[in-house]
Amino acid sequence: MKRIIKVIALCFALAAIRTNTLHAGNTGKVSPIDFDISVGSECMSGNTTYRIGYPFTVIGVLTEQGYFPFSELKWPLDTWLARVDLGVNIGKSARINGTVKKNTTIPGRNMVDKDWLTYSDPTQLDVYSESFISDFSALILDCDFEWAFLKNKLSRVYAGIGYQYQKFSYVSYLIHQYSPSGQPGWDYYGDGRVNITYDISYSIPYLILGGKHSISKHIAVAGSIAYSPYVSARDIDMHLLSDNQRITKGDMDGSAYMINVSGTYNIFSSLFIEGGVHYTKINVDGTQTQSLYGVPVYLAALDSKSSQTSGYLKIGYKF
Repeated sequence: MKRIIKVIALCFALAAIRTNTLHAGNTGKVSPIDFDISVGSECMSGNTTYRIGYPFTVIGVLTEQGYFPFSELKWPLDTWLARVDLGVNIGKSARINGTVKKNTTIPGRNMVDKDWLTYSDPTQLDVYSESFISDFSALILDCDFEWAFLKNKLSRVYAGIGYQYQKFSYVSYLIHQYSPSGQPGWDYYGDGRVNITYDISYSIPYLILGGKHSISKHIAVAGSIAYSPYVSARDIDMHLLSDNQRITKGDMDGSAYMINVSGTYNIFSSLFIEGGVHYTKINVDGTQTQSLYGVPVYLAALDSKSSQTSGYLKIGYKF
């Protein structure tokens, strides 16, 4: 992770130097660099859901084929985020953006766990449980480099590259588990102890296309769409109350897209407020490794889907 951030930061720095050099032209003068900084709050809703199913492998013994999924855990993403944004304009065509977001609240909804255990009827829900989320952490880092290839006094259209990192961590305890299909031995109530911790991280390099248009001296609207053909994801699920100390780790890859629409109001020449909506969709799949007492024993097919909808408001200053 740290290596990826360092490489991207170096690429952006080189791009900035190159862009500034190009703008110097024959005059030998370096184009002006100005920047803006803003702080605000963001309300995010959605879920990150992982599912496992067949093929299921007992390592070194056999592989069984069957249905998918036989287990699903849905973790809520309803939270408030504090955010800090920094933008750097290099000349008239290039811009670098960076954003840091951190949660300030814990999701109010429970984690939902479902299992389909009847091989002869894979649609029959056999086990259902909900767990209260007692602790939660969300961190989102984003940076991109934009180059305006079409522009006039009122509008600009740009393309660029970017990178986003997301990490979500949960601590939960069981409220109630039962069998909707009536199978015996599945009815439990939680005793207040932590039963599951879950962590997932997404690494998202992306391409972005966007534009901005000034409606008046004070008002501007903007929008962008970003796509990543290669998202890598890692997760770890620890069942702390299981007798066999079960730990599961997932290694996945896939794709994602992001849509952003915003509006800006310039209060003064340097002071502005901005509001917008943002949507992210991530789809990844791969393999889950299940370890008992620290020893890898099973492999299962795995996928993870995350849907995130946000609305934000921030205030900023242009230097």
